[in-house]
Amino acid sequence: MVPVSASAKMVFSTSTYDNFVSEKTSSQTRLFAPYGGHRDDFDVIIVGSGFGGGILADDLAEKIGQQKRILMLEAGSYLYPTHIYNVCRFPNSSVAKNFACRTFSQDGNETSENYIHERPQLNFGGRSIWWSGLIPQIQPWELDFFPDKVRRDLEGGLLENAGTMMNESHSMGTVAEQIVQRFNQSSLAQDFVIRQTPRAVHQPYLQTSGAPRDTFFTEPTGVFNTAELLINQVGLAPGVSHGDGPGLHLLLNKFVESIDNNIPNSDLKYRVNTTDTLTSQPRSFRAKTVILAGGSIESPKLLRRSSSVMNSLSPAVKSLVGVGLTDHPTTSELSSFVSHMGDLYIPRHAHAKIILYSKGLRGPNGEIKYPFNVEINVNHEYWHLRENDPSEPSHAELSGPSRIDFKFSFGNPVYGGNRMDGDQYVPRMEFKNLSWASHLAGSRFPALAGWQKSIDEIWAVLNDISFRVMSEFKLNGRDARPEGEAWFGKNGKGFGMATVHHAACSLRMPFRWTYNGQWETESVVDEDLQVRGMEGLYVCDMSVMPFSSAANPVRTLAALGLRLSERVAERV
Repeated sequence: MVPVSASAKMVFSTSTYDNFVSEKTSSQTRLFAPYGGHRDDFDVIIVGSGFGGGILADDLAEKIGQQKRILMLEAGSYLYPTHIYNVCRFPNSSVAKNFACRTFSQDGNETSENYIHERPQLNFGGRSIWWSGLIPQIQPWELDFFPDKVRRDLEGGLLENAGTMMNESHSMGTVAEQIVQRFNQSSLAQDFVIRQTPRAVHQPYLQTSGAPRDTFFTEPTGVFNTAELLINQVGLAPGVSHGDGPGLHLLLNKFVESIDNNIPNSDLKYRVNTTDTLTSQPRSFRAKTVILAGGSIESPKLLRRSSSVMNSLSPAVKSLVGVGLTDHPTTSELSSFVSHMGDLYIPRHAHAKIILYSKGLRGPNGEIKYPFNVEINVNHEYWHLRENDPSEPSHAELSGPSRIDFKFSFGNPVYGGNRMDGDQYVPRMEFKNLSWASHLAGSRFPALAGWQKSIDEIWAVLNDISFRVMSEFKLNGRDARPEGEAWFGKNGKGFGMATVHHAACSLRMPFRWTYNGQWETESVVDEDLQVRGMEGLYVCDMSVMPFSSAANPVRTLAALGLRLSERVAERV
């Protein structure tokens, strides 16, 4: 066993983070055996099992697992099925108070639940276990913020491959197809690409076509998640150690304290120092290649705690670690009850998720007319996992009008005003998005799209699109309108208080600051996601993003994980 670095500070305890869960569950014991070998040297070590690290580890094991040793380190336990927010009918914010971890503090926001992520989860699979099927896709105008080399690879097949890996279905069924057809016959199709967002075929009640096998609301909901992906990779072998041979090895409940570089008398460049969250015992592992995949909060913190690595970085790179945390702004939802779309009857048991993707067309002054997507849910209670309860009295009656809910999701460039300070476990975060509407109008939307609009002018744009969307639907022969005539700018309808769930950009690759600006060449990682000046040290999570897309970014991260897998497989 390799001795623990003298410089590593092993101080983690289960009280470090509020709500952190550390246990060895019976379900974990029945599913797979943790790495039980004696060797501490690996070809690749991956820190974090969420979307970036999990997909990377799975693909890398397929490529080189017959010859190379790969170790996956995860701080959390295996908590299926409660390690997803969407349990029962509780809102995410309520679950976050009792389960998710406070991994940083924020001035002026100590008691509010409007935290980034509504606080993250630390467990096997990270936040990769989600409930809405296939995630939307980043659009060409947004990829203008990415380096050309990365953009070409994403558009050249990686985004499509990511969808295939995530078990993309073809359709949500007939009603969803017909809704899209009618939207595409409207004036909205001039400015938006209008598509379904189908579920993953993995969900057991769907056929390959995307049509339900049975009545939707009586079937259980399946999920795609990287915890399951990795268990499939190592095989169901409870109690059977895979020993010291090649392949993928998993260790849960291993919190990574720090990473040392320039290990004496070794061709393995890095030493990864861990604390066992069950026993508090330290253990170190060595590897030629290390990949950080802890997320946009934890990965920068880990780099900051790794004094030997930080001291090896150039001053320019060091100054950017943990700087620029960005998320995409979303509005509150508008809701309405509808019965028809033209001559199309929309029954109460129908379900669909439709995305109006902006084409990124330019206005008369070169600004992007619509730097947002419109996300439309039809009868959302049959889309959300936590709502899928046929015995719930409010859902037992399937007669009457259908419900539509929709919201606007904007892109967001890197914002240098957000930064993480210090190297402590729970650092202070300066996050300047609390005055959300004024901040967006004054800083974010000019950088995103060239908008020079007042808040009232922004509401006018959103209300115009909302009017056009609702006018495509009917109720009792009349155009649909929002409940209570609650348009944007009235009755509290506006932007979320602080942010949503997709924090990014804190260890960013090269990027554009603004929609028509120059390239920012200073970055933490290069176009291959390698930390600048640190050969063999990579990052593969949302922190590397150069832009927070209007669409949920996990499909983009999945594609970047597949891309990094190719690079690492060539180099180890």
